[in-house]
Parts: sequence; C-alpha cells; structure tokens
Amino acid sequence: MTATAVLASGRLLGRTRAAWLAGIGVVLIALNLRLGISSASALLEALRTDLGFGSAAAAALPALPTLSFAAAGFFTGRIAGRLGTERTVLLALAALTAGLALRGIHTTWALLTGTVLGMSGLALCNVLLPTLLRAHFPARVTLLTSVYTTVMALGSTLGAAVAVPLAARVGSPSLGLAAWAVPALLATLVWAFVRPPAAQSAAPSDARRGTYVSPWAMARTRLGALVTAYFALQALNCYAIIGWLPTMLSEQGMSSGGAGGILAVTQAVGIPATFLVLAVARAPHRLRRAFTAISAAMLAGLVGLLLAPLALPVAWALLIGFGLCSFPLVLAVIGNSGTSPGETTALSSLSQSLGYLVAAAGPFAIGLLRSASGGWTVPMAALLVTAAAQLAVGMALTAQRH
Repeated sequence: MTATAVLASGRLLGRTRAAWLAGIGVVLIALNLRLGISSASALLEALRTDLGFGSAAAAALPALPTLSFAAAGFFTGRIAGRLGTERTVLLALAALTAGLALRGIHTTWALLTGTVLGMSGLALCNVLLPTLLRAHFPARVTLLTSVYTTVMALGSTLGAAVAVPLAARVGSPSLGLAAWAVPALLATLVWAFVRPPAAQSAAPSDARRGTYVSPWAMARTRLGALVTAYFALQALNCYAIIGWLPTMLSEQGMSSGGAGGILAVTQAVGIPATFLVLAVARAPHRLRRAFTAISAAMLAGLVGLLLAPLALPVAWALLIGFGLCSFPLVLAVIGNSGTSPGETTALSSLSQSLGYLVAAAGPFAIGLLRSASGGWTVPMAALLVTAAAQLAVGMALTAQRH
C-alpha cells in the first residue's frame, strides 16, 4: 500500500471515529433534554410538601423551563457565532450539569435557580441540535432527527417513571432531582472530545465559527412566521401536559405513582411513533398527512381527559403521546430548511425562543385556571382550543408542500 493510500485510509478512519463520537454525543444530549423536566413534574407535589413553597412557586416551577428556553435560546446564534457550535454545546452541557446539581440543595431558591441555570443550558442545546445534525450528518438529517427525538422521549419517560421511587430511595425529592446531574455530566465529558467536521476544521476561523444570521431576518418570511407559530402552540400544549397531568390525575383519585406512570406512557409512545411519523413525512406530499394525524390524536386524547379522565387513562395517554410527535416533526422541517447552517440556526433560534416564550404561558395559565375555576374542566377546554389552533397552523405550514 502506498503512502498516499495509507494517509487516505487513516483520514477515513479518523472521520469515521469522529462521526461516531459526534453521534454518541448527540444521543447523550437527547437523553438529557427532558430528564430534568419530567422528573420535576412527577415530584412537584412532593417538592411542595417537603420545601413548603406556596401556590405561586408551584405554578411557576413548570413554567420555568419554557421561560428559560425563550430567554437563553434567542442568543444562541450569536454565542455560537463567537464560540463555534461545538464549544457552545459544551458550555451548555456544563450549565445543565451545574443547574441539576444545584437543585439538590434543600431550599426553594436552589430549586428555582438550578432550574433556570440548567434549562438555559438545555435551551442552547435545543436550538443547536438541528444545526449540529446538518453539519455532522448532512445526508441523514431526518434519520438522526428520529433517533435523537426518540432518545429524548426515552429520557422523558425514564424521568417520569423513576423520579418518585428514586426520590424515595435517596430520602429526599431534592436529592432525587440532583441525581439527574450524573447523565448530564456524562454527556459533558463525551462532548468535550467532539470537534467540528473536517470540512469546517479546514476552513478559515470565521467560517469555522459560522456566519451569523439574525433570527429577525427569518421572522419576516412566511416560513419563519408559520414555523414559529406552530412551534409555540405545540410547545404550549406539551409543557402544560407534562407539567400538570400527574397532578390532575392525582386530584381525580389516582395514586401519585400511577399518575407518574401515565405521564411516562405519554412519553414512551413517542419512541416508536417518532420513527413512524417522520417516515411518513419524509415524502413532501405526505407531510400534511403527518401533521393532520398527530393533531387529531392530540385532540382525541384531550377530549378523553376532559370527559372521563379515569375511564381509559392509558388510552388517553397513548393518543396524547402520539400527538406530542409534533415536536420531532417541526424539528425535521427546521433541520431541512435554510440555505446554510447560519439560516438553519436562525430559524431554530427564532421558532424556539419566541415559541417557548409563548409556551411559557401554558403551565402557568393552566395552574391559574385550575385555581380560579376550582377544577380541571376549564383548563382542559383551554388546551382543546390551543390544540385546534395548532392543527390550523399545521395546515397552513404544509399548504405549499402538499
């Protein structure tokens, strides 16, 4: 074998190892994207009893992740333009680890501060994941979107299902939350070795950092406006459900463990459903069918929870879980949009930041409606309205792609 062939073989092996390392890093990020959120939701009542905080803090805690996503996510493109995408993700994972660990301190301020810090780290990861996939796996964006959203659903399921028994085992809901800093630390350590793709590494430093595209430029486009509106509505529904479903079922008479299990079902169904939905949506002419199917499932599940929450709770959870596949679906649209990584980041930053800002009203408003009305009929009716609006925006978004 000639020296040139040996060199070429070595480069190929190096690129293969780099791709595997980046892939493992993406999977670990995905695993952590919802662990800290779903575990806190399952432990909300236990935390309230243990720490003694009032109804305002109880309503604010489920809303903090979306508020943090909105505030931190809007600056992601600018930070990545200065530091580079990979370094920004490493910084974000370090913030996530620190925030989750901070929640182990037995005080309300540590719970709230740690949530803001950790969720701000998640915000950067959320925005940059479509860009990472486009940069490291340009020919497999849809496939890798399926993989990481499936792993994300697995992490959310794990957090919801294990949070209560884990907290009982360690003797404190605060320490139970802090335990989720361990997988975040693992993701941080792995991502410390991830480097930009070879094509970017060989480019000048400005190109390596990436050209910054303002999210406001995307806001003036029809695609940007519709994607942002759709993202906002699906996130509002998602976080309202994750934040309050266990509490709602508990107040209807279900045990806390059983309510956490129902929440876990809503997350678990996304594991196989994501691959199905994105496989259908891969063909442009079938994209509208995918948007329609997930909205119909969400509406049916919400109607079931409104009319007979304890009659068929697993069935309602399965329908809602399928409806939550709107998240990977809109992410796939984002990842395949834009003429450059900078435009993809701008669209992702716009839709996620403004979207999560709107979505932050979801858990908070549901909590207020529940307190004001004294029950769950009014909050569930409100979620039905937002789910119907999501369907309408989805039809407009897919009108030209049908």
